[in-house]
Amino acid sequence: MRTGLVVGIVVVVIIVAIIAALLARPPAPAPPATTVTTSLITTSVVTVSGQPTTVTVTVTQPATATTATTTAPATITFYTWWAGLERFAIDAVIGNFTKLYGINVEKTAVPGGAGVNAKIAILTLIQAGKPPAAFQVHCGPEMISYIYAAPNGANSFVNMTSYAQQIGLIQQGPGVAWSCSLNGAMYSLPVDVHRANLIMYNKHLLDKIGASVPTTVQDLIAMCQKAAAAGIPCLVLGGADQFTLLQTWENVFLAVAGPYKFMQFLYGTLPPNDPSIVQATQLYLNLTKYLSPDWAGVDWTGAVADVVQGKAIAHVDGDWAVGLIHNVYPNVTMCPVDNITPNCDIVFAPFPGTQGVYSLVIDSVAVPVGPEAQYGIEFATFFAGPRGQAIFNPIKGSIATYKNISASIYPTTVQQWEAQQYRDARFYVFSLTHGGLFSDVWQNLLQQVVVLTQTGRADLWYSTVAKALSTERQEWSGWYMGFPNNKFWGNATS
Repeated sequence: MRTGLVVGIVVVVIIVAIIAALLARPPAPAPPATTVTTSLITTSVVTVSGQPTTVTVTVTQPATATTATTTAPATITFYTWWAGLERFAIDAVIGNFTKLYGINVEKTAVPGGAGVNAKIAILTLIQAGKPPAAFQVHCGPEMISYIYAAPNGANSFVNMTSYAQQIGLIQQGPGVAWSCSLNGAMYSLPVDVHRANLIMYNKHLLDKIGASVPTTVQDLIAMCQKAAAAGIPCLVLGGADQFTLLQTWENVFLAVAGPYKFMQFLYGTLPPNDPSIVQATQLYLNLTKYLSPDWAGVDWTGAVADVVQGKAIAHVDGDWAVGLIHNVYPNVTMCPVDNITPNCDIVFAPFPGTQGVYSLVIDSVAVPVGPEAQYGIEFATFFAGPRGQAIFNPIKGSIATYKNISASIYPTTVQQWEAQQYRDARFYVFSLTHGGLFSDVWQNLLQQVVVLTQTGRADLWYSTVAKALSTERQEWSGWYMGFPNNKFWGNATS
């Protein structure tokens, strides 16, 4: 308890110091006006870990070039939580943007997962009339939480819908644009697509126990039983950072309930006594019998390492694990379940029972109304446009929202497979663990799924879920994802 209090005080002090520094910072001198002409079909050379990488954007329809004449500040501020391996991807975007526009972008990171503490700093700056030019945010409820807290509500942020039209995002990423719209308006522009309903397997251990890739949750449990009989840990999850526990439960729930009930859970309209909740929870508890003994002390990167190194057979995660393996374990060969090659070490597959469903995790960029809004719009539209996304996603391990960007830009066969899965998906849902829940609901479920995993107390979990559904329903009041008369409900086309 004392340690948590000290950490909390330190975080608050850091936030206050950052806010004070930004509020005190004098306006940067503006360079001479420059005229910039950009093309959305281009080849860019970016640098990753000191190695130049050529990224070519190929689109099937020519995009209209735009010309911008600006008198820009020397530096604008972008709030982001990308500070690990993702920094190579965002630095490549920023470097290309600066070269094109002559505007430096200062990344500001506040400690706290997924921007929880950054929100305090951003809202304080908005209140003071000195907001950053742009900030990272998940689409959906996370953006609504900013709108709820901002001094002028939705009017505190730039409506980016027309800009999304201009850069072709709505035309070429309709499912993502649909899910990122709130009451028909886009208050942030998506810059990537991750997939939350994935599972990775060590192919050598599968072969050792004579198992194939499971296609149902029951198959997965049967595989774990075979692994236990062979003395091999079956499933490793990141108990230290908790989210892979909730992500595993939501994937089991998606498998047994289907996409429509999954989206009902998100909106809080699913009855709390729906049988799918009980079925998913019992299957989840059956799976957790086969967790590796040290699961509570392992984070997601350690869980990935355990599977790569043959210490466990499987790990449930998103496709950011692909980026991690590609960058940290260059000698490991990854393959998709649809094309398992003889030299394959790690197999990626949809979580059993969720084939044909793409559980979206979408990072986006929002622009507050303020003195730097014009430059924030330029940064957001560059980043979210075909050129920015083609620079960013191959490095990060995600895929672009544009369906007409060639899959050949991605360095791994798994990303190329994911791009095709995204195009062919029968259903899109919005990950509960990664942006689909309001923050208070998310935090409560995250804490209680640990208790469920540790104790097996399903009764406590059902009570938590019932409260979560009620709170979600209340907080969605007056809001929906999608367009008028066309709410986003998990089908893949509008």
